[in-house]
Formats: sequence, structure tokens, C-alpha cells
Amino acid sequence: MMKRNVSRILFLLVLISLIVSCNNNSSEALTKWKTQNDTYFANMKDSVGWTYYIVPGGTNFGYYYKILKTGNATAASPGATDNVTVNYKGKLITGEIFDATYSGSNPISDTNATPRSFVVNQLIPGWTINLAQMKVGEIRSIVLPQQLGYGEYGSGSILPYTVTLFDMQLISVNK
Repeated sequence: MMKRNVSRILFLLVLISLIVSCNNNSSEALTKWKTQNDTYFANMKDSVGWTYYIVPGGTNFGYYYKILKTGNATAASPGATDNVTVNYKGKLITGEIFDATYSGSNPISDTNATPRSFVVNQLIPGWTINLAQMKVGEIRSIVLPQQLGYGEYGSGSILPYTVTLFDMQLISVNK
């Protein structure tokens, strides 16, 4: 009986040490990921052709964007409660695509694109802000810090503290 209890205690100690070890490795990996993402975003300031936009309202957050194709200058930009139809591709700083409605490098040339519709104010903050500035037909690339993306909690396969890159095309606005 005594041997059995000692064996159980040893087993529990080994199990606990494994769990603690895994949690430490996970924490270290997450810290490394956060640092890589913060560094990537900080180094964007040296990228030619990108504009830095500071979000108004005292948030101290900003993002980078580049207009790849201008839209209809006379069209209204979407409002917060408007329904928009967009083509997009979301990537991580590693280049891994985590979501997309088209393949290839250009949504216009992809005949198999499957645009999606959303209500503007139900999206991540970086999308809501960008869509409010876009005109129908515009294609832009954006680089969002985690504060304007999926934040400190992440979402699905997107880790916390992730900088996200999107190419997005505003196809239509339904008021």
C-alpha cells in the first residue's frame, strides 16, 4: 500500500512539473512572438510608400496603409452601420495567410474570388477605421498593430499580440 502511494505521489509530481514546464515554454514562446510582432510594426516606419495614420481620439494607436488602387472619388464612404461587400486577404508577419476571399496577388484578376459582406462596426477596429475612409473600388494594404486587430487575446488561430496585414478591396456599400 505504501509503495502504491509513493508511486502515485511521484507520478503527480512528474505530471505537475511537466505542466509547469509546458506553461513556461508557452509563455516564453508568446513573449517571443509579441516581441517579433512589435519589432515588425516598429520597423514599418522605414518602409517606403506606406502612410502612418494615427487614430483620432487619444488612443495613441496608429496603423500603416498603402492605397493600391483608388476608388470612385464621388462615392460616399461607408458608415458604421452600413453593410459592405469586400474582397480581402489576411496575413501574419510570417507571410502565412490566415483568411482570404481570393487567391493570387490581386482580387480583381481572381475570377474565383468569393467576396464577403459585413456590417462595418462589427469588425476589428482597424477594419472599421479603414473602411470608413475608403471609396467603392478602392484597394488598400493595411498593417495593423495588435491594438487595432485581434488584441491581447487573439482569435482562433491568430495568437495574442499579432500584427496583421490585410489587402482589402471595397466592392460595394449598402446603406
